[in-house]
Amino acid sequence: MNDAPLEDRVHDGLHRRVDTLQRAPLTVTDVRTRARRIQRGRRAVAGAAVAAVLAVAVPLGLAATGPTQRSDVPPAADPPAPAVAGTVRIDPRSAPVGGASAVPLINVDDPSLVVGGEKTPLPRDYRQLTPYLDGWAGLTVSDEPAGWIQTLQVLDADFGVLDEATSASVLAVSSDASRLAWAEYDGGRWVLVDRAADGARDERRTPLPPGPEQADVRPVGFLPGEAMVVSRTDPATGDESALVVSPDGATTSVPGFIHPGSADPVGGLVSGQTSFSGDGSCWQVRDAVTEGAPVVWRTCDYSVLAFSPDGRHVLGFTDYLTPDGSPTLAILDAASGERVVDFELAGARTGVVGINPEVAWEDDDTLVAAVVTGGRQYAVRLGLDGTVERVGGAGVEVRPGAVALKVAAAAG
Repeated sequence: MNDAPLEDRVHDGLHRRVDTLQRAPLTVTDVRTRARRIQRGRRAVAGAAVAAVLAVAVPLGLAATGPTQRSDVPPAADPPAPAVAGTVRIDPRSAPVGGASAVPLINVDDPSLVVGGEKTPLPRDYRQLTPYLDGWAGLTVSDEPAGWIQTLQVLDADFGVLDEATSASVLAVSSDASRLAWAEYDGGRWVLVDRAADGARDERRTPLPPGPEQADVRPVGFLPGEAMVVSRTDPATGDESALVVSPDGATTSVPGFIHPGSADPVGGLVSGQTSFSGDGSCWQVRDAVTEGAPVVWRTCDYSVLAFSPDGRHVLGFTDYLTPDGSPTLAILDAASGERVVDFELAGARTGVVGINPEVAWEDDDTLVAAVVTGGRQYAVRLGLDGTVERVGGAGVEVRPGAVALKVAAAAG
């Protein structure tokens, strides 16, 4: 039993989850450590801040022809979802209890996996898990004398280890769970690994430019035509750059980001952080499949993460994420940045609360998130129409003061 105050449990629980999913930019440790690096290393540049990608110069013809090519005739657009008036309060203590989550959840204290209302014990602590072939792919983290080591493991149906790669990045999983990707360091360079979850095609391995292991590479997310966005950290500045990698291994840089956040698998948009002010940040969304990757919209009100599976919406967390998470969450129109619905966690003005920015879309209209309020942690389901439900089923109840639940493979 951990008798530490809830505030410390919330802080430490989220703090342990550094870079577990594709996505959460100013998450956890990054929000402060990377900010300090930027303030030290880029004092001369106003508003400079956080993380990066890899860079190999290839003509931008990648956007004009090939897998990420746009049609000359744009598809008919569905009308945008009507905005919900006012701010919707998330209070899992009084919210109706809905069905079990279709999104797999991990309890890191047991450890156990919760899928469809069924709880399965895990033989070890996994920070990420996703179905792969007849079993799973999972990411483990160990505290070694040389520092934290991330290992990607390929598992059978009973979580027996079939294969593994050390010095691995976080996992990226496509919105339909048909693809997964990670990066692994081979001693001289990072290599991007892209696999079909059902094994229907051979894996794609894209060697990136030689560099030190500290030039961390992570997959950000998937784009149309089987391309994907990755990031690589500049060890000298702590900033990241973004790169589109096509299925044939060609690469194209996406300018303007210091921390790529999320990718849209339908429309080809990419979100990313552009500056950090010390107590806030600015973000932009770019069109990564059009030549020059033009800016679509900008904001200094939100941290922009997690496009919906249909590409129509994206989430906006507070512009300054702390180790406690975010007290608010907005669902935004991905094409314009306009608000569709604002959520605020109950107790945000009076107590220790937090929405973990590692969330997952259950379908095009609903998402699942882990939240802390009133001394407890809950899994909640939030809808485009402003509905709030507490996720039901086995395995989602945790003891008071514990911060144990997390999404098994968060959206990028």
